[in-house]
Amino acid sequence: MLKTDDAGLEQLAPTGPIDEAYWRKVRSQFVLNEQIAFFNTGTAGPASRFVIQAHERIDSEIARNPYDPFHFDEISATREQIADFVNASPEEVFFTHSTTDGMNVFAHGIDWRLGDEVLIAKHEHPGGYEAYQTLEKRQGIKIVWLDLPAPPEHPDQILEIYKRAITPKTRLIVVSHVLFVTGLLTPVKALTELAHSKGLLISVDGAQTLGVLPIDVKAYGFDHYAGSGQKWLLAGTGTGLTYISKDLQSRIWPLQGYDQIGAPHPHPILRYERAGQPNIPAWLGTGTATKVQLAIGRDNIEQRARQLSARVRSGLREIPGVRLYTSPDPRLSVALTTFSISGVTPEAVVQSLIEKDKIYIRTIVEDNITAVRASTHFYNTPDEVDHLLAAVRKLAAHA
Repeated sequence: MLKTDDAGLEQLAPTGPIDEAYWRKVRSQFVLNEQIAFFNTGTAGPASRFVIQAHERIDSEIARNPYDPFHFDEISATREQIADFVNASPEEVFFTHSTTDGMNVFAHGIDWRLGDEVLIAKHEHPGGYEAYQTLEKRQGIKIVWLDLPAPPEHPDQILEIYKRAITPKTRLIVVSHVLFVTGLLTPVKALTELAHSKGLLISVDGAQTLGVLPIDVKAYGFDHYAGSGQKWLLAGTGTGLTYISKDLQSRIWPLQGYDQIGAPHPHPILRYERAGQPNIPAWLGTGTATKVQLAIGRDNIEQRARQLSARVRSGLREIPGVRLYTSPDPRLSVALTTFSISGVTPEAVVQSLIEKDKIYIRTIVEDNITAVRASTHFYNTPDEVDHLLAAVRKLAAHA
């Protein structure tokens, strides 16, 4: 029997062409401000009414029954849902409140040795690399920073950079599935195979792919994968999930609480959730968000996001004064597009677009890149993309 927050999910299932009429119906399930074209899902996307209703239901139930605030059975069922969503077992997935949370659990859970090296690209997210900066100071490990082209010419170019950086002291590769700075879709499967062929571990930051690409942690062969709920999964803020391969868990200490590593544990994966009282509505809302995605169809979501982002990049390439940092190659990009306008600061671009054109994007000022970034998800429309391109064209012409 469907819960209140599940009611209506069946209407999202395509029954005919996957056309603009269908996507308008999907968009109607979000309480978006129709006066603003929102292109910042890569930071935080809007929750659908199904997720909002799930939060409201659970909050209400806990308020009426504060003596039973844990919803153990529902949490267990949701863990199975999100595990299946990434093709893992429930014994390999745990809830977090962010990707950063999941990245830290893994980073601080490894028994490091003095001089161990970690390969990290300069365009990685701070949530992924800051833990290793702490370990560099406290444990004496060494971060080997890699320069990646923006954009690269071919996936093999990225793979070769990592391959050349491996030494006998290398122990781990930390990599984003999609880099938040440039929108680069990294060849993570090939990097995983490279890591394992050299006896290394790989830790994957999936913040920019969970909810826009179908994720199969077994097919990729990941040791560790951390994703967020508030971005492309549209599960609301303070949500995330993390996968650690079952074969590896005996070697990864928990970040909080006490656990004797390698000792028998009735529910081993739960030791990584030892962070006090969880946000039950947020956790259960993550399960609802996966149901929304499955109802629409994960391949449909990827195709839609790619079509819209390709429309953005194609239009931007025709505007004089615009520089693209994101590759047009679908093997190297998905739904993020980073660009700059000659003579206009990123802050001025963002301010002009929101004030004059009611378009919301964000600045990207990291390492050697000073630019702006647009995200395209399935609830965006071609008309919004064209509106963005027209506004950029006007801004570039009057730079």
